Amino acid sequence: MTSRFNTVLSAVLVIGCSGTSPETEGATDDTLPANAAGVVFGQAPAAVGGIPSVVMLSPAPREDNSAPVFEPNPVIDQFGLVFSPSMLLIGMGQSVTFTNSESLAHNVNLRQIETDAIVLNVDTDPTESAQYTFDASGGYDVRCDVHPGMTAFVFASPTPYTVFADLDGNFALSDVPPGSYTLTVWSTDKALNSERTVEVGEGPTELDAGPVS
Repeated sequence: MTSRFNTVLSAVLVIGCSGTSPETEGATDDTLPANAAGVVFGQAPAAVGGIPSVVMLSPAPREDNSAPVFEPNPVIDQFGLVFSPSMLLIGMGQSVTFTNSESLAHNVNLRQIETDAIVLNVDTDPTESAQYTFDASGGYDVRCDVHPGMTAFVFASPTPYTVFADLDGNFALSDVPPGSYTLTVWSTDKALNSERTVEVGEGPTELDAGPVS
């Protein structure tokens, strides 16, 4: 087992589906905790322009279709001249509500990164809100036309086994059942995107999520 495991495990047990996993050190097979089963971790490409890589595991069809679910009713609020949260991981088909909790007038400009299409551009005056349903998977830039320094990032995933890597590309997922998966890596740099079939074991599984040569 690689030396990055223990701290990655402690991080993933806290962050769940949409967090990041820090650089780690110090672990051997003999020191792995009992709750290490179902943890998948590894290295993906580093963030590009401040936007992290996204690591997705899509399970092969099987009888047991149980899987974690994304947090329901996600909200991005505008307050203090920032979008909060500034990064949001959701399921494809989910709707996000954009709220304005301060006295300043704002705007929500939502751009689908893959197509460069503006899919939502609405004003959000104080106490007003707007909603958008993310029917297409992928990354979305969020901006406020009134205050250009306000930015956020949303990723809509087709699989709940999804996580943002940290800025250096380290990632971890918990509670992943053993079996065959399609590993998909998304980055704003298309040259770093990749897809391959992987096997997840009963214990902790380390994956190389770098570009396929």
